[in-house]
Amino acid sequence: MVRAPGFFMTVVIFLSLVLSVFHLPEDWPSWLAFWRPQWMVLALILWVQRVPQYRGALFQLLFTKNAADDGTTTRRVLVCVWLLGLYVDTLMGEPFGLNGAIFATVTFYLLRFHDRLQLQTLFQQMVMIFMMIFLTEILRAFALNTVTNQPWDLQPLTLAASSMLLWPIFNWLAQRFIGPSRRT
Repeated sequence: MVRAPGFFMTVVIFLSLVLSVFHLPEDWPSWLAFWRPQWMVLALILWVQRVPQYRGALFQLLFTKNAADDGTTTRRVLVCVWLLGLYVDTLMGEPFGLNGAIFATVTFYLLRFHDRLQLQTLFQQMVMIFMMIFLTEILRAFALNTVTNQPWDLQPLTLAASSMLLWPIFNWLAQRFIGPSRRT
């Protein structure tokens, strides 16, 4: 099988954008909306974890690292992720900059602790993803409550749980189409 990590990551990000704005049919039970995974955050986690090892043609310009790199790679990644978050804000109709701040925070954490996160088992990664998505959803709920008076509910907990349960599938697909992650 020919490995095409750049193409795979492009498809994952595009599908995540589509699934993020996809609404369930009206005749489906309304409680299913609470169990929607955070597709974009999962794609972002997969993208940031795999980028240091695999650079496709699309991402090579953004993430090329050389000996004289003084942190510009991290800044380029954060700016790219922030712009992706601004695009998601326009798709979702959320306050401008909310997803950009969330995506940049998650990306900074993943880049900062990349070496340690590569050593985690799948279960530890699932727990880490649960915690990250739960905290980002609490931040999102707080911002939406402050700006739009949206009431608080259990959605941050259910979104984090469904995303955590979906992570093994994301990880398996990445291993199949990109290859196993290299542990440092």
